[in-house]
Amino acid sequence: MSATPISSHELKNGLVLIFMDESKKIAGDRWYVRVGVSIEIPVDKKWFADGSMDDVRFNQIAEALGENVVFSQKKERNFVSDDTKEQLIQDICKQTMEMGQAYMGSDSFAAKFILKSYAERQQRPLL
Repeated sequence: MSATPISSHELKNGLVLIFMDESKKIAGDRWYVRVGVSIEIPVDKKWFADGSMDDVRFNQIAEALGENVVFSQKKERNFVSDDTKEQLIQDICKQTMEMGQAYMGSDSFAAKFILKSYAERQQRPLL
């Protein structure tokens, strides 16, 4: 499925929220509407400026995760008509931005997501 950039917005914590239109036509004038939302988060000790992370633990996390982790979500609607598709995409973006400013834009979001990504990585079996 191809993706077309919709917009990007810098959040108050400095991260950039990116919207992508990943919709596709399914039949006649009907669409499967999907808006992809992503934030690339650098794995950086600055997110733990409150002193909650010692150097040894942070280095373990950084080694396991690499330079960046990506937060992503998909917002989907099926069987949307041609004449409502663009408005629906705008509504999804608007609602996500409203939530994004409070949740994804918070000072603790990056640190929490890095820790969540690390915990998930630790639970995966080695191949």
